[in-house]
Amino acid sequence: MLRKPLTVFIILLSVMLVLSACSKKEEAVEGETAGTEVAAPAVVPGEMALIPAGEFILGSDDKESISYPKQKVNLPAYWIDKYEVTNMEFLDFSLKTGYAGEGNWRLFFTPATPEKAKLPVVYISWNDAAKYCKSAGKRLPTEEEWEKAARGADGRKYPWGNEWINERANTWEAGRSKILPIGEYDDVSVYGVHDMLGNVREWTGSWFVNYPGTLKKDPHSGNQWRVLRGLSYSIKAKLGDITIRSAYAPEALFDFGFRCAKDATPEDVAKAAKAK
Repeated sequence: MLRKPLTVFIILLSVMLVLSACSKKEEAVEGETAGTEVAAPAVVPGEMALIPAGEFILGSDDKESISYPKQKVNLPAYWIDKYEVTNMEFLDFSLKTGYAGEGNWRLFFTPATPEKAKLPVVYISWNDAAKYCKSAGKRLPTEEEWEKAARGADGRKYPWGNEWINERANTWEAGRSKILPIGEYDDVSVYGVHDMLGNVREWTGSWFVNYPGTLKKDPHSGNQWRVLRGLSYSIKAKLGDITIRSAYAPEALFDFGFRCAKDATPEDVAKAAKAK
C-alpha cells in the first residue's frame, strides 16, 4: 500500500534535486566567469576510496580509555565509502527492495527537501545498515578498517593531523548543533574519506570487545553490542580524538549513521598502482 506514495515521493524529490543541482551549476559558472571563486570538488554519494594494504596504528595511549592500548595492525587492501550513506540512497534502497527498515528514519526525512536528501540517514538499526550494504554488494567496515581510513597509517589524532583546528569538522565546537549534508566540512582523511570525526557516529560490522592488553575491562565485551566509531555534531571532539569507541545494542535507534566497505581485489590494487 505504501509503494505508490513512496514512488511519487521519490520522483518529486528527484526533480527537486535536479533543479537544485542546475541552480548550483549556474552559480558555479557565474563565479568562475567573475574569477572570484573556485568550485569545490563534487560530492558523489556512494563513491569509494581504496585503502592500501599494510600496517597502521590502532588505539590510544590513554590507559583510562577503552581504546587502550596503542598497537600495530596489518590489514589487506579494501574499499570504503568516501561519505556516509544519505537519506536519498537509503530511500532508493527501500523502494527497490521493499525493505521498510527497523528504524524510523523516514521521520527525519520529511518534509522532503534537496538538503535533507543529502543528509546522512539516521535512526536506523545495525540490521538496517547491514542490509543496505549487502544489497549494494558491500558490507559494514570493521572498526579496524574504519579507524585506518580515518587516521591513516601514522596514528594521527584527527583525520587531518595531530593539531586541533576549530570548525574543521561538524562537532560541538563548530556550533551548528545539527546534522549537515555529507562533505560540507573539510573533515577529510589522508585517503580522501570525509566526515570521519564529526556529523554522526557510525555503525561498524564489529562486535564490541576489549582490546588485548586493555586495563579497563568493559562488562559489555563480547557478542552483545556493536561498535560505533566517530563523533558527532553534539560531541566535544577537542577533548578526545579519532580513536574513541562507543557501542550499543544492534537494535538501538539514535542519530547513528553508517558507511559501507568491501574487499579489494588484486586487480583493484594493480589498477590503483598503475594510475599513480
